[in-house]
Amino acid sequence: MVSSPGRGRGPPPPMPPTRLLRSAEIPQADSLANVRRALEALAGGADTRERIAEQTGISLRHVGYALAAAGVLGWLDDDGASITPAGRALLATPPGTADERALLRRAIFECDVVKQIAPDLFDPAPPTVVALARRIFRLTAGLGKETARRRAQTLLAWRSQVLEQQLPLFPKRPRKRSAAAPAGAGEQAAAVREASEEPAADRPPPAGRALQSSRR
Repeated sequence: MVSSPGRGRGPPPPMPPTRLLRSAEIPQADSLANVRRALEALAGGADTRERIAEQTGISLRHVGYALAAAGVLGWLDDDGASITPAGRALLATPPGTADERALLRRAIFECDVVKQIAPDLFDPAPPTVVALARRIFRLTAGLGKETARRRAQTLLAWRSQVLEQQLPLFPKRPRKRSAAAPAGAGEQAAAVREASEEPAADRPPPAGRALQSSRR
C-alpha cells in the first residue's frame, strides 16, 4: 500500500517566489461584494474610478482596492479596464448564491499570489493572522509588519466569505403533534368547563339531597 505523500505532516510551506511580490499585488479589499460591485459599475459604463465611486457609494480609495483585487483574481485584464471572461462569468451569477461562492473560491484558489503566500488558506485549519502576516512580510518588497498583518486579515476575511454556510450539528427536531381528539370530545370538555364555572347557587343539587328535601 502506497502512503499519500506528506500525509499527517501538515500543509506544505508556501513556495518561495522567483521574485519578491509588490505591495500592490497583495489584496487589501476586505469585501468581495464590493469587488463585484466595482466590476458591475465598470461593466455598466463607468470608465473612471470617480464614476465607479459615485455609482456604488464606495469611497474612492476602496474603489482602487477593489479594482486591484479584481485584477489579482483574474477578473480584469492588465489594462485595469477590460473585464475578462472569468469576470463576466462572475457577473452572470446571482449574488449571494452557492454558484457565486464556488466561482469566488475558484478564483482565490487559482490566484498566483495566494498560491505563493497562502496555499493553505482553505485548509480545515487555516493559517493564523500572525503566521500569514509573517509570510507576507517576508515575501513582499517594501511592506511593513503592520501592513502585512492587515493584508493577512483581508485574505482570512475572503476565506470566511466564500466558505459554505455550515449546518448545525444537532438540528432541532419538529415537535410531535398530539393525536386528534375523538369527535365530540371538544364539546364534552366545553360542557365540563361551563359546569365548573357555574355559580353554586345556580347548580342543581345532587340527586340524594333533592330526594331528602322532598321528604321533609
